[in-house]
Amino acid sequence: MNSIESFAFGVTFLLGGVILVGSFVVLVILKSTSLKQSRYFLAIALFGLIQHLFTYLLFTTQLIKQWPHMLGIGYPLLFLVGPCFYLFVKSYGDSSFRLKKRDSIHVLPFLMMLLLLFPRYLGSSEEKQEIIQYYYDILPGGAVAFSDWLQASLHLILLLIYALATLVMIYKKDKKNSILLKRFGVLLTILAFTEIVLQTGFLLTGASAITAEIILSGLMSITILLLGYWIVDIKQILPVLEGKKYKTSPLSEMRSLEIQQQIQTFFENEDWYLISNFKIADLSKTIDVPSHHISQVLSEKMSSNFYEIINHHRIKKAKKMLQSGALQKISVQAIGEECGFSSKTSFYRAFKKVTSMTPTEYLNKDVKKHDATTN
Repeated sequence: MNSIESFAFGVTFLLGGVILVGSFVVLVILKSTSLKQSRYFLAIALFGLIQHLFTYLLFTTQLIKQWPHMLGIGYPLLFLVGPCFYLFVKSYGDSSFRLKKRDSIHVLPFLMMLLLLFPRYLGSSEEKQEIIQYYYDILPGGAVAFSDWLQASLHLILLLIYALATLVMIYKKDKKNSILLKRFGVLLTILAFTEIVLQTGFLLTGASAITAEIILSGLMSITILLLGYWIVDIKQILPVLEGKKYKTSPLSEMRSLEIQQQIQTFFENEDWYLISNFKIADLSKTIDVPSHHISQVLSEKMSSNFYEIINHHRIKKAKKMLQSGALQKISVQAIGEECGFSSKTSFYRAFKKVTSMTPTEYLNKDVKKHDATTN
């Protein structure tokens, strides 16, 4: 077994694993009803990438030669990845979002490609074997026609356009979970651009089909794994995973409500959470409740986690300090430190996440509101 064959063998297992992980993430997305209709767009976008990994798997293992009727069967779905990602971001966090007639334009590339490839789907096994043979033996060593490059890159060009348009929309609207959404957009932009460059290089240099498929499938696998990791970090998806995590917990409903009350009482009457290194273990010791029970109650009863709730109360304290004129005596960084933040950056990040404003913007808005009421 030569080095290419050995690498292909390893990539086969990688692709199989990523397909399974990606499929699980798609199921989690579909069960996240709090995402409302935006979850369908995200699921379709991710599924479009995952099914293409199966195509890579067929080519790297050369199983496509045994199953020629699988040739290009999922290719049109790639033309839904960009549009569905765009619609996901557009609809995310917007309960009033409704698809309009003009949104049907986003489906046109998929429908056109489906119509274009339909005659091929009806072709004989011999005709498809000829196309497969062309990809493996003729294309790598022959002159590259523009049509070859366009066919290999058209879906990537579309994805690049949509990813860039989505990034512009995210920056303009500053949507909830915008940091994660920006990561999605940047990752898909990098994927599309890099694969366009690689496709062009492979065609111009006459690289073998196996080499090209291995490299492109590896890049796609990394993208899907990163997307899956970031997707489950979305707040509306976490409760679905946490629900399974605590499914076998012995914590009763009554005890959960008691712990919830203990947590709320602590934040109302104590100020230990203003200590910068205050941890869930410290809260556990203070209210005499195991840490894992606190995490369960925060997730199931309060739709939060330890760091979110502690930052919420720290920012609540910071807002009171700003409203009381503390900024006239001490700096913004000092206010953040008094509220438990270890740096100005972490304070600004948490403040903007809770209020969608910086401390200065919040103070200016509060002053304007006060002036309006007094006048």
